[in-house]
Amino acid sequence: MNRWLLPAEMQARDLAGRWPALALLFALPATWYLAELASGRPWAIGAGALAMGWTSGAAALFAVLGARRADPRLVQAGYRPVDLAIGRLAVLLGVALAVAAAFGVLIVACSRPDRLRDLFLGLVLGGLVSVMLGWAIAVLVPHELEATLLLIGFAGIAPTAPGSLGDYLPFYALLRFTDVTRPSPAALPLVLHALAYAIGLAAVALLVWHRRVRLVSERRSRRGPAGGGRGRPGRAGRA
Repeated sequence: MNRWLLPAEMQARDLAGRWPALALLFALPATWYLAELASGRPWAIGAGALAMGWTSGAAALFAVLGARRADPRLVQAGYRPVDLAIGRLAVLLGVALAVAAAFGVLIVACSRPDRLRDLFLGLVLGGLVSVMLGWAIAVLVPHELEATLLLIGFAGIAPTAPGSLGDYLPFYALLRFTDVTRPSPAALPLVLHALAYAIGLAAVALLVWHRRVRLVSERRSRRGPAGGGRGRPGRAGRA
């Protein structure tokens, strides 16, 4: 049996227990998109797609932050970090794909875009990059408020970056594929752009996360189950 299946099941159960939060995370891009659509904005699809990317990144961010204390204990109990990482990544990518598919169906029903391939390719790539961006932010900025604000900052600057700066930001492929005000782009450069970002962010996220999990679990092993004698000695120790 694949050892990553149990960590994946635990992560899925944890997210399922937070279904109201997940529902709100989906409602955010849907509301943003529908509001822009109702006002007749030509960039409604791109704005909603960017919010969808933030949703996937936020789900990954909170999942990793929520497991900060559990991961070292699981490693200490015998689980390999690679199994934990694969299990969590499988669940988070599954959530991102589900959100992208649902949001794509909403756009098709409401906007009837001509370039369906661009739409769904952009949403899938945006979900992939978002998951890895959320994980990387969670391990580099391990405080909920600061991490959330940083993720909001990445999403906020993406459509307003001056000049060609936006071409080098994580959500460039997502925005370019879903921008109906410009001609259909060449797919390959954008796919490579998104994959390069996803791989780079994954490398940073997993290396930092693995090191931190190992250090915490080893520290706990040295202390022992009751603190390893670092606390105040008992009567026998003072005798």
